[in-house]
Amino acid sequence: MMLRHWALACLIATGLTDLATRAAAPFADSPFGAPVAATTAEDKTDTGNRLALVSGGYDALLLRVHLIRQARSSIDIQTFIWSNDECGRLLMHELIGAARRGVKVRIIADHMVSAQDPVMTAFLATVHPNLEVKHYRPALARLRPSKLRKALAAAASFHGTNQRMHNKLMVFDDAVMITGGRNIENTYFDHSTELNFRDRDVLAVGPVAREAAASFAQFWSYRHAVASRDLADVAAVIAAGSHPRYNARADYDFGGHFTALDREADDAALVAARFTSRLKPVNRVAFLADNPGKTAGFFSRTARITRELRRTLEQARRSIVMQTPYLVLSPAARGLFRELREKNPGLRVQVSSNSFASTDNLLAYSANYRLRGNYVDDLKLQVHEFKPRPAALTDIFPGYPLMAERAAELIKAGRQKRPPFLCLHAKSLVVDDRLAFVGSYNLDPRSENLNTEVGLLVEDEAFARELHEEIARDMRPENSWVIARRNIPLKLDVLNGLVDGILSLSPIDIWPIQNTSSFELRPGAAEVPPGDPAFYQNYRDTGPFPGADGALSNKEILTRLYKAIGAPLTPVL
Repeated sequence: MMLRHWALACLIATGLTDLATRAAAPFADSPFGAPVAATTAEDKTDTGNRLALVSGGYDALLLRVHLIRQARSSIDIQTFIWSNDECGRLLMHELIGAARRGVKVRIIADHMVSAQDPVMTAFLATVHPNLEVKHYRPALARLRPSKLRKALAAAASFHGTNQRMHNKLMVFDDAVMITGGRNIENTYFDHSTELNFRDRDVLAVGPVAREAAASFAQFWSYRHAVASRDLADVAAVIAAGSHPRYNARADYDFGGHFTALDREADDAALVAARFTSRLKPVNRVAFLADNPGKTAGFFSRTARITRELRRTLEQARRSIVMQTPYLVLSPAARGLFRELREKNPGLRVQVSSNSFASTDNLLAYSANYRLRGNYVDDLKLQVHEFKPRPAALTDIFPGYPLMAERAAELIKAGRQKRPPFLCLHAKSLVVDDRLAFVGSYNLDPRSENLNTEVGLLVEDEAFARELHEEIARDMRPENSWVIARRNIPLKLDVLNGLVDGILSLSPIDIWPIQNTSSFELRPGAAEVPPGDPAFYQNYRDTGPFPGADGALSNKEILTRLYKAIGAPLTPVL
């Protein structure tokens, strides 16, 4: 009898131990538990990883909320933008909940374009010891510096003012990571009634997350990452002790946005279907990240991520497919593509980027507009510019009908001017359907030389093909305009292209006739690339600024002005 009681006690004790172990295991109550458990501490960081692309904005937010709720030990976040809007407040509310249940939460946000509210930041700095926030390169140790202080900071260090942390990274329990193009704001998660970004993340489960965590630790200890409490205006609010406390969910004013998402984030079957079932093993993956500060000089010549992406492009033999919001190639980048073309005359280089109608950065687009004759004529790039309302709009943005309904009310009330539209924000690369990159790196001089960037470089044919197919859909004629030489008669395009090309590289470019234009496929015609004998029969010229609001709008005038005099600004766009 005593033996049976002893055996029963052992069984109960063993069961309780197993339950405790399962409860303590990372993501034990999540579909992510199994893939996380498959990773061991001895694994090399470049192998044994499982990856999935996350392109939809709603799913990207759902994934983040689920992972925040399931994390048990640590959450590390880097972002270029953190806005105090509905999505920004939702994620902060969830992170505060994680901190209160014992998770160590650390956040680094770039100071320049994130929310700058000393009162709200004072609350975050004091809400719980487990939640810490730092700000990358705040001007003169203030969260909200005056215009005079900003000018003084720029005068004291023009490099320090311009060198920003553009990283977008989330790491959960050193086991699961997300990186890509998304900042933290409504526009990145399909929750805006006007501009919404067509963006892309890569979700990774495996040992590469440890490498991401190590990179985060470098930035966390960087001397220009300053804690909220150490900012003079935030410290003054804390000392006064008068800042509000946000304890209830209702205090965060979500505006009725997240009723379904709140439920779905805890739905294991849904999370499995949308995320973990799509995780696929890949051959090799490398985590790429610049060092904090990027470089000691004004322009980097040794930035890690730029070096690695250059080496990746140099391996191209058949095709390069790129997607970037801003297509502003530096002289060094143009030289690289020229070299690649000389080595492989048959190399096909396709670029998906924003159109005049979809861009969120008119200065960057004007630089692209000034240089695109060089891209098409000299570098032979096939450039496709994304439409603000492509045929695939509701596939890419399933929440469009609801946002359009809300927008109509705002337009009627005079609070906004246009209905929802898409702006391309994904930053991705595919080489020979074998190598793929997803991260924060734009094809512009800031990413190349100035801002710190991050991303995953993946060597796997299946992953590369999936990414290629996504970008190819965005480049289809119904979703993008194609840029090609204008059909100028009497061979005058040769002379015009020579003049346009020379002036586009000069400080002042007042030549009014572009050698390139935007084209769209005629109904029923076959799709052919620029340069094909049938191109001008199958495509019609839609002018340099399709989708513009009327003839010679203010936006078009500014684009032409920036194109004429903006060349000196190109390195810091």
